[in-house]
Amino acid sequence: MSSRNIRVGIALLGYLFVSISEIHAQSFEEYKRQALSDFNNYKKQQQRDFKEYRDRVNAEFAEYMRRAWPQFDAQPAEPVPDRPEPPRPAVKDPNAGPSNDPIPFDNVIPSPDPVRPPQPVVPLPVPERPVQPSFAFEFYGTPCTVSLDAGHHFTLRNINENAVADAWTRLSSDAYLTIVAECLAWRDRLRLCDWGYMRLVECMATAFFSDSERNEARLLQMYILTQSGYKVRIARTDDRLVLLLPSEDDIYEMPYLTVDGHRYYVADPTVRQQSFHVFDREFPKEQFFSLQITTEPLLAIRPSEPRRFASERYPDISAIVKTNRNLIDFYDEYPRIGWDLYSRSSLSAWAKEQLYPVLRRCIAGKSKSEAANTLIDFVQTAFEYKTDEEQFGYERPLFADETLYYPYSDCEDRAIFYSILVRDLLGLDVVLLHYPNHLATAVSFGEEIAGDYLMLDDRKYLVCDPTYIGAPIGNAMPQFKQTAAKVIRIH
Repeated sequence: MSSRNIRVGIALLGYLFVSISEIHAQSFEEYKRQALSDFNNYKKQQQRDFKEYRDRVNAEFAEYMRRAWPQFDAQPAEPVPDRPEPPRPAVKDPNAGPSNDPIPFDNVIPSPDPVRPPQPVVPLPVPERPVQPSFAFEFYGTPCTVSLDAGHHFTLRNINENAVADAWTRLSSDAYLTIVAECLAWRDRLRLCDWGYMRLVECMATAFFSDSERNEARLLQMYILTQSGYKVRIARTDDRLVLLLPSEDDIYEMPYLTVDGHRYYVADPTVRQQSFHVFDREFPKEQFFSLQITTEPLLAIRPSEPRRFASERYPDISAIVKTNRNLIDFYDEYPRIGWDLYSRSSLSAWAKEQLYPVLRRCIAGKSKSEAANTLIDFVQTAFEYKTDEEQFGYERPLFADETLYYPYSDCEDRAIFYSILVRDLLGLDVVLLHYPNHLATAVSFGEEIAGDYLMLDDRKYLVCDPTYIGAPIGNAMPQFKQTAAKVIRIH
């Protein structure tokens, strides 16, 4: 073959390669456009399906609202269980020798499984254009904004079944879905627990409506909570709509109704009626409220007056700490629950920023047992003791930040506080020891240390009592050494 023919062949092959490449490139671009178009069409169809389902569910819900609401009588609020405490903390006899005794226990209460926050029955639509929030309100001193405007205002002509159903039909329009999405976004942004989210929606609704429109505010609150996935009920007295919150956790000092075997608590403390007409229809995929509070709400900081906390045995441990009054107000209004739920919360990030550097500096270079002794002396001596009855007039466990805020603390407050310090600063596993009139802790050090102890899952837990003044780790109060404790796992 001549060189000329070879050159022509190469040129022809090059032309064909370029042409094929252009065809492939063109085909790929067409494929991408088609795939994107198909995906967008799929999303639009999915949103139409979601909307159709949501509209149907809310329409059926409104129709059930028109039926007569059955009557239920409220049960009186249960008081916080009385737990007699010694008027003064026990002090270890400095002449008493060490002990190394097994501690009896008769029950181990596991840590509850983490609860995922409820979600809407179907995903909420995403606005095609960003919406600029225009309505501002405060949530425990924290500024929030949503897209409420005059167009969202409505008026109940009365609070009978038909009037409430008509208002629900209006609320079920697409105009309110953005508000639901914005409230859920605030839930995530502020890291709110279920009760915190309920309060956020309540603050927004009561700020939007006037004082004379509390029924409208309550219905808007119920609508947003329902669309957010929460199990709630609305009830009617002679002139008021009342929100009912179900909980699988016992709530004290709050009246309740028993509906379908579940307790529904009256969330409004100003309501004194004993009889309610209840709309008891379930909403699809609704989920119980959980009173677990495993993360602090991220509230704007309003500093309290500073307090000084110092260890008697270790003078280098001296910290000036301010607490966040907004967080204290949040905790103050939190439902009265069993103290075991308090124990699974933690200390706020702001309090840790002030206290932990001092504690870390003082335990640096020490063994785990030496560090635990340093921390237990701090909790024993830096906080003044008073019973809840003396300080508040009633039984009241404290969240850890409240222990730093209020002037006094008792055995359960100290045990919870010490357990947080040991978990955070030493990375050790802690359990609580619950006696009829006392609360202590036990710590797994992962090494052999003499002292009073119990065995759990082949691991040794050393008794550490932050209310047994002057007692190092491994010392149980003598009066409880023969009493079987309930063991509470925290994590």
